[in-house]
Amino acid sequence: MFSSIQQIENYLQQLIPDSSLLRFPGKEGIARTKEFLRLLGSPQNKLKIIHIAGTSGKGSTSFMISNLLAAHGFTVGLSLSPHLLDMRERFEINNHLISPQKFINYFEEIAPSIEKMLSSQYGKITYFEALVGMTYYTFFKEKVDYAVVETGLGGEFDGTNTVDRTDKLAVLSRIGFDHMKILGTTLPEITHQKAMICAMRGDLITINQYPSVYEEIKKVVDKKKGHLLIVKKNATKNITLTQENTTLSFKWNSMAFKNITLGLLGGHQVQNASLALAALGHLSKRDKFTLKIDTVVSTLRTLRFKGRFDIISRKNGQIILDGAHNVPKMKAFLKALKKIYPDKKFTFIIAFKKGKEYKKMLQLIIPYAIKIVVTHIFSESQDLQHFSVSAKAIVDEVSRLGFTQVTTVSNIKDIVRMIRMDASSCVITGSLYLLGDIYTELE
Repeated sequence: MFSSIQQIENYLQQLIPDSSLLRFPGKEGIARTKEFLRLLGSPQNKLKIIHIAGTSGKGSTSFMISNLLAAHGFTVGLSLSPHLLDMRERFEINNHLISPQKFINYFEEIAPSIEKMLSSQYGKITYFEALVGMTYYTFFKEKVDYAVVETGLGGEFDGTNTVDRTDKLAVLSRIGFDHMKILGTTLPEITHQKAMICAMRGDLITINQYPSVYEEIKKVVDKKKGHLLIVKKNATKNITLTQENTTLSFKWNSMAFKNITLGLLGGHQVQNASLALAALGHLSKRDKFTLKIDTVVSTLRTLRFKGRFDIISRKNGQIILDGAHNVPKMKAFLKALKKIYPDKKFTFIIAFKKGKEYKKMLQLIIPYAIKIVVTHIFSESQDLQHFSVSAKAIVDEVSRLGFTQVTTVSNIKDIVRMIRMDASSCVITGSLYLLGDIYTELE
């Protein structure tokens, strides 16, 4: 039926909802995804799941947990959403893409169930729901010991939140404002959506959060008769940031690590690493495997995660790529940028997806910019058509803020050519989808 990944991508494009009202279908979407998974044999309920939600850091936390478990000898599935360069990032095995042929084989096995859904009471599944099914099916077929699954959006009604097992471990990274039209306009409303990934009588691990966020998490966990574990701020000490790495010491419950070096840059990665270490420690105690300190230290030191303060060095400066696409992420990224490069300014290449608080992000960016280059998101794939905020709207706002060194570039090849020729260091940010487009051309 399918002979290439491109054919499958073309097929999946037909599942992208036409209307924005149908892109996040709530309870209806969860019911439909569960029915689709039932047709596949409910693979999600045959796996040990670590389920990660949050506003900032959930991708990095998922990445670290997956790498740490794999380094301990386990077969680990990792699902990241959205993907950056390749659809197969949504169902990696031990942090590697499955082969194209294996991907085609597995997809051909689930395709009849996708077609069967057309005549069901639930109707056609969406792009995201199809890939959720593919994720859990692949992990089941690959006999993973653990499946580390990042939510797509929110939590309660996210298609990944279809696991009924009580041993599912929920992990919540930093929670702040994003997707307010869908998740709610207050922190408790947003938190409720994300905390609802907690399983009945399940465990939930989180970091120190805003008081209103913590209270809502506690309410949800108590209602689910679960167990809440907090990684407090004083669990991490002796933090230093450089252009090469991030170092810290970590102590939580019976775990203690001195002078851990992270390959991932930025103070925000300290929080993410503390969550990942806490999850690893919790699982080692629950599932009775030995925590290997040398393995943890060597694994964290060598990590590189594309799109997260990723530095590409060149003769005439550096290219820094970070997918910060909301206000909390942008604040964290720019704080790290200032710490690592004090007194330095950059050429910023930016684009924002519609619906984002781009005006607030521009206010944050301008103090660090010598020039701003405005472009747009070139990709029209994945879960929906990613329409950009218009270049004119961004330029007008930058001008209104009194910044004059602003220009627009509309062609991806022209952007890459400019990056290679520009004598100054540049920062590319505002959207993971933009980064995906840039990486594809740079490499």
